[in-house]
Amino acid sequence: MVALHILCMLLSYAAFLVAFVSGLIFLLQEYQLKHKRMGVLFRQLPSLDALDRLNFLSITAGFLLLSLGTALGLVGSRLFMGKWWMGDPKEVLTVALWGWYLVLWIVRLRSTLRGRRIALLSVLGFSFVLFTGLGATFILSSLHPYASGKTHAHTGNRT
Repeated sequence: MVALHILCMLLSYAAFLVAFVSGLIFLLQEYQLKHKRMGVLFRQLPSLDALDRLNFLSITAGFLLLSLGTALGLVGSRLFMGKWWMGDPKEVLTVALWGWYLVLWIVRLRSTLRGRRIALLSVLGFSFVLFTGLGATFILSSLHPYASGKTHAHTGNRT
């Protein structure tokens, strides 16, 4: 279960990375179009519409994987620690990240925001992913033992 939790979380981060990259390319392509400066790569890049679709699909996949990974983490916490919620900074930041991408997904799904704004929010959201995935692990005090190499005493499993 722990391995599946970690796999889902890592895959969600990878999907958000794809959304980040597609958002950056979207912003670059839009800038070039707006300023009529078609660079060398301009013809090689996907259309703005294709980038917007890729961004949405990446956000969708990342959100679903993040939801599954978070649920598995809560169940694993209950099984290994006896509590659903430990109040760990990584847990708190993950729930905030989940809320961010939920709002981003709903706003894009309803076509309230598209294109440039979603691309900007995807780029901003990935900085939050980086902080949640790395910052909470190595900067903040976390109960997630994989950062320190600890294992559970009663199971011998890494979490």
